[in-house]
Amino acid sequence: MKKIPLLATAILFSLVFISCSSRTYEEAMKVPEEKFYKGQYLEAAKLLLPDVNKSGKDQLLFMMECGLMLHSGEDYEKSNKVLLPAAKLAQLIPISVTDQISSFLTSDVNSDYRGEDFEKVLVHMYLGINFLMLKKFDSARVEFLAVNNELAKIKSEDGSPRYKQNVMAKYMTAIAFEINGELNRDDKDIEYAYIEYKQIYALKPDLAMVKDDLLRVSKRLGYEDDYEEWQQKFGRGYNASGNTGELVTIFQSGRGPVKKSRGSLLKDKDMGPVINITLNTGNWAAGVTVAAILVTLQTAENPIPKFVKRSNKVDRIKIESGGRSINTVMLEDVEQTAIQNLEDDYGRLYKRVAISIATKAAAAVVAGVAAKAAAEQIKDLGPFASLIGTAVGAATGAALFAQMRPDLRSWHTLPANFQLGRLTLKSGRQKVKYVFIGGSGIIHTVQKEVEIKKGEKTLVNIRTLY
Repeated sequence: MKKIPLLATAILFSLVFISCSSRTYEEAMKVPEEKFYKGQYLEAAKLLLPDVNKSGKDQLLFMMECGLMLHSGEDYEKSNKVLLPAAKLAQLIPISVTDQISSFLTSDVNSDYRGEDFEKVLVHMYLGINFLMLKKFDSARVEFLAVNNELAKIKSEDGSPRYKQNVMAKYMTAIAFEINGELNRDDKDIEYAYIEYKQIYALKPDLAMVKDDLLRVSKRLGYEDDYEEWQQKFGRGYNASGNTGELVTIFQSGRGPVKKSRGSLLKDKDMGPVINITLNTGNWAAGVTVAAILVTLQTAENPIPKFVKRSNKVDRIKIESGGRSINTVMLEDVEQTAIQNLEDDYGRLYKRVAISIATKAAAAVVAGVAAKAAAEQIKDLGPFASLIGTAVGAATGAALFAQMRPDLRSWHTLPANFQLGRLTLKSGRQKVKYVFIGGSGIIHTVQKEVEIKKGEKTLVNIRTLY
């Protein structure tokens, strides 16, 4: 029996290998995500625990997803047990611009998921909220400060900050420091909260609630000059009632964005022209034409994905109690941050990625032509010579197609945005009405009974899924 030559065997094996595919992250998330968006938070988290505890390229993502599911199910202790190591893991897998470009050309879905910059920030945000809900205010301070530290580390190539301050995180930082300061009679913590409130006012001077904070805390610290300045600016003072507390509502609205393909590589308005220019100005080997190279890219996708919005039907919550009402205010737009995050990356990288793709495609075609020519010189191959020519062409196209798939992994269970509502109420058991309002009016109403304690802040955490 005549043996198949080694070269032909290797090529045939590579074709079989290319045709095989492993279970994707999206496939793994399908059932847990369905349960999550049905409100079955803890059941969804349970399904992910085996992946959370197993090292692998998607472990960080599974940890973030599971941690948020547990958070939404109000199991804040277990959520922290998952998110604390996730925060550490996210620091262990950084990526340089060079590595980022290389990852697009070697199928990024096969690499360890490193987390988008904004996702790393939100891990600490959730840890901070968890600690607040557990009344571990000192630990909450640490995590909210970590949000600001993460933001400070995210720089553009010229060293300038890539993101604005996360106002929600700054607000939660201030609240955590103020609560801790009042509990421990520590004016240094209250002073830190005051500094945060001043920075929030500088960022959002039209935010009504921060004006109350500046008046209250400057008066509490005995900063008479500051208090008078705020009085003049805001046209009012602060009169504290001796028998009140504050209801602080954290609202996480809707479904966050997910990654989608940008579509055909060659049809992309930015990538396509760069690839064509690169190919038309290159010096390629004999027998290699621009047309031949372009054929290998006809079915390739743009390797840089984009974020697209999903459902978010609630614009705000109107909170009513004791004859008073306020509306929640959006302080962190996850949708816009995510979209801008990838668009910034795209603007920084697309030219270099396109040039690398064109060069790599040309090199593959050159190698294919050389392999076919070499095969035709080997007499022992007999009928397999033509097979190798076909296989080389097919393998080139298949390999390029596989390498040009965009990495669509992302944190699926995030909300579209974070909102905050603060309402001063009399101490005691209070009935609170939460009115969920969308573009067409009231969507639904929820009644809650909360315990308001004199001089303290009562925290309520709400998430909508539609």
